[in-house]
Amino acid sequence: MLNTILFLIGFPFLAAILVWLAPAGKPRAVAVRVSCAVISAASVLLAAGMLHLPDQIFPFHNGLVDKMLFPAEALLTVIIIWLGIKYKKALAPALAVIQFLIMFYFEMTCGGELAPQYNLYIDQFSVIMALVIGVIGSLICLYAVSYMRDYHRHYPKLADRRGYFFFVLFLFLGAMFGLVFSNNLLYMFLFWEITTLSSFLLIGYTRTPDAIKNSFLALTMNLAGGIAFALAIVFLYKSYGIIELDKVVAAKNIALLPVALLCLAGVIKSAQMPFSSWLLGAMVAPTPTSALLHSSTMVKAGVFLLLKLAPVLKSTVVGDMLVLIGGLTFLLCSLINLSERNVKKVLAYSTVANLGLMVACAGVGSYEAVWVGIMFIVFHAVAKSLLFLVVGTTENRFYTKDMENFDNMVVKMPKLAMLYVIGIAGMFVAPFGLVISKWAAIEAFLKIDSLLSPILMLILAFGSAATMFYWTQLLGKILSVREMPQEEKQREIRVGNDEWFSEWAHAGISIAVCVLFPLISRVWVEPYIAGIYGHSFGIGEGNYAIMLIMFAMLVIIPLAILRYGKKMKYSADKTYVAGRDIDENYAFECAIDTRKEISLKNYYPSEFFSENSLLKAGNSACAVFILLMILGEFTWR
Repeated sequence: MLNTILFLIGFPFLAAILVWLAPAGKPRAVAVRVSCAVISAASVLLAAGMLHLPDQIFPFHNGLVDKMLFPAEALLTVIIIWLGIKYKKALAPALAVIQFLIMFYFEMTCGGELAPQYNLYIDQFSVIMALVIGVIGSLICLYAVSYMRDYHRHYPKLADRRGYFFFVLFLFLGAMFGLVFSNNLLYMFLFWEITTLSSFLLIGYTRTPDAIKNSFLALTMNLAGGIAFALAIVFLYKSYGIIELDKVVAAKNIALLPVALLCLAGVIKSAQMPFSSWLLGAMVAPTPTSALLHSSTMVKAGVFLLLKLAPVLKSTVVGDMLVLIGGLTFLLCSLINLSERNVKKVLAYSTVANLGLMVACAGVGSYEAVWVGIMFIVFHAVAKSLLFLVVGTTENRFYTKDMENFDNMVVKMPKLAMLYVIGIAGMFVAPFGLVISKWAAIEAFLKIDSLLSPILMLILAFGSAATMFYWTQLLGKILSVREMPQEEKQREIRVGNDEWFSEWAHAGISIAVCVLFPLISRVWVEPYIAGIYGHSFGIGEGNYAIMLIMFAMLVIIPLAILRYGKKMKYSADKTYVAGRDIDENYAFECAIDTRKEISLKNYYPSEFFSENSLLKAGNSACAVFILLMILGEFTWR
């Protein structure tokens, strides 16, 4: 098992070099495809091998690796300083230097005496994360083969640096594997920072002014989280001699400050308010970057750390503040989405909102809430990644991200519309994934013995109502039909084979995890929770049959779309609107010579749910919660 783990950590780094050096065109495409297949297969084999095995922890004492940790951190710092000088940015290099000085102090004062027992581990939660990274992450890389080719055709003035792009993608996957299998916090910290630098490079790929600005925003915020992580390491070892994650979770009667600092790093990485702007800014990057950061990997790193710490957060000030941060982020980002018509922003705010619920579950800290949080990770990773990919395909073919331009999607590209429906169903239609998790969240939140219970119930109710509203808006535009010009009807729309394969694979996985969620829960999630808490949690047996019946009914909808689009016919009859028709069926003249238009547009209540106003309120409130989290209670309750 250890060899498989080491392979999953090391092979993506080798693949990164391979695809960078491979000649452009077919050789590079083949290298990417083979690398994706190998990583996916290794992830599945790891999961299969752990089916009947208990959690395992490995000493893995390698002198060369240990000696390379600090030089690797120094190299990352040098790269960030060089980038800051190149682009005339001062804050990110300053934060990188502060972070380096903290680790330099730690290395000089404690480096010679470190003797961690176990550097690597594997449990059922890390297996789930490995499947998400290895399978979903690889499918995103595969999708990028066709997508980036068309992307550079549409933007010929942008420098074609696809070799570099794929290099960073695989570097990112390797760092994520390292992060989820690291028990030694120094190992985890190094991989944490590699993901930070990789996300910066991916967001800034196009080197446009917006891309540079937003990439440095992401880098700056995540470096601040890295400083919190570094301080937590120093505090834990100096005060308690702890340098391993399992010992942090098992420790009793120690200060909450280092745990709060680790939580702060997780909150920033998860793009919670007031740090959500870095993830929203990442939308300037090509779609594979958005999918990788928003769905399957980057943001899940923060949630992963918080859920690992969940057992020690229960009934603490730190946990309570996390609940409020996550809950408020979920509610306000869901409300902001009511006024958004840019589909990529809708997906981005939806991501931040759903991450908020995962963070709130970690803050609650009960075994029921942790079950909900892990199931959220699974369902969200698959469905949201699918939606990002199909939005990227739409943008590359129709040159729009405006939801109001999605009319006739079901006629122009019925297969793509079907994929949209599957992805949207996965987000808000019962019994698809996230609805199952929200249903279970109600039960978990009801059991909280504090004032947080009614607050969370209200947040979940109003936030979920807003969620249904904006997903219905998007679904309605995709399925709406209106007359098209003849030349548009005859236009041939081609999609690359790699894109189609990745999107259909996502759709199949999305349906599979919804059908098999009881098995996923029983095989991976419940054993992990039972091992941590001594109790397990799952949806009652009596609900399975009902949900499967509902699923069988709902799965007919996306399948029917293929026939719906092919058999669509337009009627030449004009609609009677109590007035004289003007301009086909979309305008008419009524009494007193007034002109009225028939509109198929959605309603965006921006006057009630202003993005700027809600962000200001949420950022201010969550900043206060973070301050209370850091300065509140330092000892276990």
